[in-house]
Amino acid sequence: MKKAMTVLMLFALLIVFCGAPEETPKAEKAEEKPETDYFYATLGEAELQKFIKAMPAFKTAAKELDEKLGSTEGPDAFKAMVGQYSMLNKQMPELDAKLKAAGMSWEEFWPALGKTYMSLAAVFMDSVMTEMKKEMKGQPDEMVKGMMENMEAANAVYKDVPQVNRDLVRKYMKQLEEVFEMD
Repeated sequence: MKKAMTVLMLFALLIVFCGAPEETPKAEKAEEKPETDYFYATLGEAELQKFIKAMPAFKTAAKELDEKLGSTEGPDAFKAMVGQYSMLNKQMPELDAKLKAAGMSWEEFWPALGKTYMSLAAVFMDSVMTEMKKEMKGQPDEMVKGMMENMEAANAVYKDVPQVNRDLVRKYMKQLEEVFEMD
């Protein structure tokens, strides 16, 4: 699971420092959105509390499966990891029972995981942008303008994360840091 967290955090950092993917025409976005639509749905407080309780069961299963799945490295590492984990319930039939014992079915857990990851990344991005803005004071205007454009482009990935999700993640940050083993 540390591997998964590392990949997700690296993805967030790549977005921050390399910029967001180029904008695609609306027709293409409509085709891509259903896959990750739940990333941008509203995260409820009860849902997040259940997620926090169920996450250790998922982490145990993910550790068992990490060895079997193989590498998720390379340019499409994030997509590969999401694809592998999205099918986890089919590869490990006992996973749903383990999650249910922890208080949440797979059908509830997977969207909650996506919403929580995106919300955490959005909060992280908000924090990075705030710090960068503070550090840029007194810098040449051209430099500031270029950095702000890059930061805004990177933030485009997270702009659709509801504010309520960001606030909720901030409220439960200590517990989320524990379950995700964030330092």
